[in-house]
Amino acid sequence: MSKDGMNGKGQKVRLQRFGMATVTYALVSLAAFLVTRLDLGEMTPPQWLFFLGLGVFINCVFFILFYTNANLRFSDPSLTREQIVFSTCWGMVPLYLLPEARPIVLMFYVPAFTFGILRLTRNQYFAVVAIVMGLYASLLGLEYWQHPPQFRIQYQLFLFIIFGILLGWIAFFGGFVSSLRRRLRLQHRDIQSAHEKIQMEMEERKRAEIEKDHVIAELKDALQKVKLLSGMLPICASCKKIRDDQGYWTQIEAYIRDHSEAEFSHGICPECMKKLYPEFCKEDSELKTGD
Repeated sequence: MSKDGMNGKGQKVRLQRFGMATVTYALVSLAAFLVTRLDLGEMTPPQWLFFLGLGVFINCVFFILFYTNANLRFSDPSLTREQIVFSTCWGMVPLYLLPEARPIVLMFYVPAFTFGILRLTRNQYFAVVAIVMGLYASLLGLEYWQHPPQFRIQYQLFLFIIFGILLGWIAFFGGFVSSLRRRLRLQHRDIQSAHEKIQMEMEERKRAEIEKDHVIAELKDALQKVKLLSGMLPICASCKKIRDDQGYWTQIEAYIRDHSEAEFSHGICPECMKKLYPEFCKEDSELKTGD
C-alpha cells in the first residue's frame, strides 16, 4: 500500500476516534445538565455559555486539524495526548462550578482517559495524569482560597486521592497495553519480513527448478542425438561385416557411421599397399635406392 493510501486510511480512523470524543463531550454536557435539574448544583446562563462554547471551540479546532491534515505535522498524528489534556481543562469548568456533584463529574474523566490506551506510552500517560492532577489541585486550592469555611478538606482530599489512584491505574494499564501493542506490531513486522524473504527464496527456487528442468531437457535432447556403441557386436571373422539388431549384415563403416557421430576418410595402410599394389611399392623402393 502506498504512503498516501496509508495516510488516508489513518486519517479516517482518527476522524472516527475524534467523533467518539465529540460524543463524550456531549455526554458530559448532558450529565452536567441533569445534575442541575436534580438540584445537585447550579450554573448561570453565562457559565453555561462559557462551558458549552469552550467545548464547541475545542472540537472545532481539532476537527480543522484533522480535516486539513495539519495533524500529520505532529509526531503523533492522532493528537491523543493533546485531546485528553484539552478535554481535562474543559472538564474543570463543571468540576469547579458543581462542587456538590464533583464525584459524578470526576467519573466522566475515565472515558476521556481510555482514549490513550493503544496510543500513549506509560511515561506519556503518567505525564498526562500529572497535568490533570495538577489542574485538579489548583482548582481545590482556588476553591479553598475563595470559600475556606465551606471547603471540606478531608472529603476533598479523599476524592483527590481516589481520583489520582484511578487515573494512575488507567495510566499503568494503558501503558502496558500500548507497550504490548508495539511489541506485537514489531513482531508482526518481523514475521511479515520473514514471510517476504521466504517468498523470495521460494521464487528463486522456482526459477532454479525451471532452469534445472530446461537444462535436463537440453541434456535429454542432446543424449537422444548422441549415439553410443556398447555391448557385444557380432562381427564376421572374414569380411568384418557387423550384424545389426534386425539381423542384417552391414559394412563396419556404415554401422559405425549410423550408430555414432564418426565419419570415415579412406586410405591404405603400408602393409595392405604391399599386398594389393606391390608394383607401386617396388617403384618407390627403387627410387629411394637410386637417391
